Amino acid sequence: MGKRTASEATGRAAPDAPHVKRQRVERPEGDRDRASPPAVEEVSSARQLQKALVFDRGTAETFRTGLFMLKKFLDSILYSTDDDDLPRKRAILREYLDLQRPNKPNGQEDHESPFLPHHIQAWDFAAVSNYDALLAQTTAGLALLVKVFSSHTDFVEYGALLCKTILQSTVARRLGRSLSASPSQDNIISPVLRLLTELTRFNEGAHARAIYAKRDFTLEPKILGRNIGLWTDPKGKAVVDLQRKPSVRVNAVRYFLTHLQYLDEVAKIELLSNRNIVRSVFDHLHADPPFLIFEILNILRIHVFQDKTIPRQVKSRILTGRTLSHIAGLYRYLPAEGSIPEGHKAPDEVAHEFLKLVCTSPAYGVMLPTNGLYPMANDDEGDAGMEDAAEFALDFGIDPSETLEGKGPVRNVILGEFTQSLKPYANILQQELVVAIFKSCPELVAHYFLHKETFNYEPKLTSTWVGFSSFLYETIELPVPTYFGAKRGYRDYPPAISTLIQSILPQPLTQQVLTKCLNQSSDLVNLFAVRVLIVAFHKLRAVLREFNSASRYKSSKSWEQASKRLVTEFCQRCPLVKTVILAFRRPAFQKDNMRESITRLLRLYYEIAPQVALQEKFDISVPLCNALTQAEKVTGSAEDRAFRVMELEHWIQIARNSPAMRWWQKTKPLPHSPFVMLLKLIALSPEGKLYSGIKPLLVAVLRDHDMLQMTTSPDGLDALISSLGAPCGSSSPSTQVLEFLDECCARFMKGSIKYFDDKDALVAKALQPESALGPLSPLLLTFVEQWPFKGGKVDKGNPSESLAQWLSKLLYLLKLVGEDESLLILVRDALVTAAAPAYQEVLKDAFLWKMGKEKAKAALKLATGADFSGSERSSKSPIPVEQPNVQNNTAPAVDLEMPPKEDDKHAGLGRWRKKDIEESLENGDIGELLLCLCSEHAEIRLQAVQNIRQLMAKITTDDADLLQLKLLLGEALETVQHTIGSNAMPYVGGVFAARAALVLADPMHFMFAKINQFLLKRPDWIVENLPRYLGKTIINSEPDQDGAYHKEVDWFLDYLIDCLRTEEDMEIFRTNNVIEKLLSYYVSASCAISAKEKIVRLLLRAAAVGGSTTLMTRCGLVSWIQMRLENNDHRHRMLRALALRIHETSDQGKVEQWSSGTTAGTVAALAKVGA
Repeated sequence: MGKRTASEATGRAAPDAPHVKRQRVERPEGDRDRASPPAVEEVSSARQLQKALVFDRGTAETFRTGLFMLKKFLDSILYSTDDDDLPRKRAILREYLDLQRPNKPNGQEDHESPFLPHHIQAWDFAAVSNYDALLAQTTAGLALLVKVFSSHTDFVEYGALLCKTILQSTVARRLGRSLSASPSQDNIISPVLRLLTELTRFNEGAHARAIYAKRDFTLEPKILGRNIGLWTDPKGKAVVDLQRKPSVRVNAVRYFLTHLQYLDEVAKIELLSNRNIVRSVFDHLHADPPFLIFEILNILRIHVFQDKTIPRQVKSRILTGRTLSHIAGLYRYLPAEGSIPEGHKAPDEVAHEFLKLVCTSPAYGVMLPTNGLYPMANDDEGDAGMEDAAEFALDFGIDPSETLEGKGPVRNVILGEFTQSLKPYANILQQELVVAIFKSCPELVAHYFLHKETFNYEPKLTSTWVGFSSFLYETIELPVPTYFGAKRGYRDYPPAISTLIQSILPQPLTQQVLTKCLNQSSDLVNLFAVRVLIVAFHKLRAVLREFNSASRYKSSKSWEQASKRLVTEFCQRCPLVKTVILAFRRPAFQKDNMRESITRLLRLYYEIAPQVALQEKFDISVPLCNALTQAEKVTGSAEDRAFRVMELEHWIQIARNSPAMRWWQKTKPLPHSPFVMLLKLIALSPEGKLYSGIKPLLVAVLRDHDMLQMTTSPDGLDALISSLGAPCGSSSPSTQVLEFLDECCARFMKGSIKYFDDKDALVAKALQPESALGPLSPLLLTFVEQWPFKGGKVDKGNPSESLAQWLSKLLYLLKLVGEDESLLILVRDALVTAAAPAYQEVLKDAFLWKMGKEKAKAALKLATGADFSGSERSSKSPIPVEQPNVQNNTAPAVDLEMPPKEDDKHAGLGRWRKKDIEESLENGDIGELLLCLCSEHAEIRLQAVQNIRQLMAKITTDDADLLQLKLLLGEALETVQHTIGSNAMPYVGGVFAARAALVLADPMHFMFAKINQFLLKRPDWIVENLPRYLGKTIINSEPDQDGAYHKEVDWFLDYLIDCLRTEEDMEIFRTNNVIEKLLSYYVSASCAISAKEKIVRLLLRAAAVGGSTTLMTRCGLVSWIQMRLENNDHRHRMLRALALRIHETSDQGKVEQWSSGTTAGTVAALAKVGA
């Protein structure tokens, strides 16, 4: 048998009958993966739908056609264009659904059979036979059907039936299988996700819990996490396509978010605890379309982070560092054109609002409660139990605030690392976020700058440098946390200085960098340097105020020490004042806003860091004169004029703090002295509010020199300014008036003591006790002295007529403000007597109302608000008349050692200025200045502090002989720095400072060595311990010079007598046992006669200041006197007078009770023996 041919073996045609190959049909692009839907007819009845949707294994394609018909019908209901036809279509659908209900043969509803049985059969068949097209189409049809059910309440029951059918175990298993399909089968996965989403959302989430109960099939974590992570790149796709045909990730994320909307808190907690799901949501956030980003962040914000039923621990597990980084990546998101609907926010704005919410409050999980600027504590009670530890640390020279130096661990580690990853210099929204985090977590400010080493902050005018500059400015401008972050008030120790300084002048802002910025040729770089230094000075002032408040409430000295360290550290970082002055002189800073800014900066140097500002000798008079000249100009816009006035205010404040300023000395550019020029500006200004900041500065200058009385309201300055208003027919005051005023002010400053003596002589002429007289401005006595040289002779044309008119007007206004009328009459009479006849009538009418005075009176009323109606004296502040003290006419046999009273003139405040420092020191003027620290008036004390600082500034390193004096002044200021505003320095300290200054003036003084040893011990004094220390080093120690022991003792006793002036001083004596030690020393063999007399005088002084009861009950002084008299003491007359004195001035009831009634008899017996 022969071989078979190939054609015979395969059954194909022979070669002579070739096979015709079927031609390949190419489908248009975009239609390869889907068949075009067949043409379907319009649905007109429920029977038509029922007939088309009958499933049979052999007619699957026919069923698919029915599904196409159903989809078109449902779309016409959802997206209807004809509202009138909508009820008919709903009725057809309702009728069809009723036909699909499972019923038993008896007509009752079958609850076990599935709803829509043909759909379910087709679904099962497609799943078993891997008929993907039918499976996808059936699932999509069911999803669309549920969506229609949700659109109208008539379909709620059908939706419930369908949900019940789908959640049956056999059907739900099909869902799980479809969800776990291959990642490439998005046509299978997406319809199932849409169906589950619609079922979960249906009827306000009524079935969400049932779907969650089948989570093994519907919410299997690994499968859901995988589906959420199936992202596709949206680039190149139209926004309409992304929304019309969403990807698997979009559908999966929406399914997950729908559960978060409708599940209860227990189910949400379990769902959110799965890391696979949560991580997948955020990992591909940067590639999501804008609408999905908005949905994710919005639903998480409302239904998770703002849901108070979800524990904080669950929220914190969501917001890891990785999650925050993914969300922050949206700052770089660039949405496609037209992808953001109108009225919606861009993804970067949505992310910014979300991050700003969750990163600034402990309630949202990522931020932990902090201790503000304090480091992380080991326990939860960081504000308690630190008193002893702080005090012990200070005793050993350790500052507890610097244990970590700002480099220790922070509590908010996640936020600390997150802020490091942001770029606040490149994006405004990132800058706002970092600043908001810094405000909520102040501990992160120092952590950020100490670990941020990637950016070299050299002044270069680039966008990066400008952005970083703006960020630094915003950071410095942050407010100081309440109590620096402590919970229940100030702690016993301050935060670390290294932490504080980072929030005032951060690490990049070194002295070198800021100096370069000021010297740059770019105006923008210059302006930034000035503005950042200004805001840094303001921040430093706010911190120092908090330090002062803390030191008043806490006994620990660490606050005071930290305040000094902070100022020192700040001064080391900011540019030298010399650099600022040189920058001010550059042409770039001569524009109005630039000039005002750098002048403000110089003012802050002098106000907050005077120790740095006064190191540089700077002539204030020249720029002040220029500012006065510019302020006089009426040209320019209102804004330019406001800049000039602000600049003038700054120069006046600088001049106040500068010891080299001469207010009453004329300079070449100005026709008058700076003081008179300022008076003229304020008097003639039509815009009084512009100069409202200058007048308080003038008041402060006048208080330093007591030229005008400032006790009434309105005061002498108000009257003087109102008198300088332009007279009728003129636009400015007479030049003769201004020159006369200028000359009188200069003469007053050169010899103010003479005019105070003239005032005393004038008061003596009033024939009334001084206490019964009202105030009077001492400058008037200078007018009286200089008036004869102007108006004492008659010249042609009466050139002094305007001057006489002005003096008359000034006296009238001074009477109105409340100065003593009787004294003003004496002043007027003196002026009339010295005046030429042509001017006498004008001066005689000084206190009478005249038309020329009405304008000045109206100006005074407008400027001060005082009411002069119905009276010629101000009713705003009546002057109380003090009752004269009743003097005891019986002269004591022995000087009772009454304590000296405070000088009402306080001439010591300004007397030192008129002489050289050496002369002022030898004459005791500096000692009087130091005694002003003990004044009962807070204003005098503050002026004394200011004057002492100016005096210290005048002492340079070249004055080697005065360095000890500078040290003394500095220690005195350090001692009273934090209490001077509220409490006076005890005379125990003030008198010591005054007497120590006299000792330092003479290096050959026998106390020179001991005083210097004391000054070198510590930077401040414990005033209460001064008597004890001096007594120990003088009475109980050997002298520094041979034969000087008794001189030192006499000096010490003179000091004790002089400093014992108040009850507070007596209390210091009592607590230090000074009296007991001196009584013991009195009876010793080494006590000299002069020392014994001074001890008795000291005891009399103690009785005069209210210490008699203490002397009798605590020291047993009566018995001590009795013993001294029995031993025939040579001072028996003084001792008997002392016994009577202490008995008369003591609390006799308490003393008699203490002595069982024997003291009165003993004192009477001593007095009888003396008689």
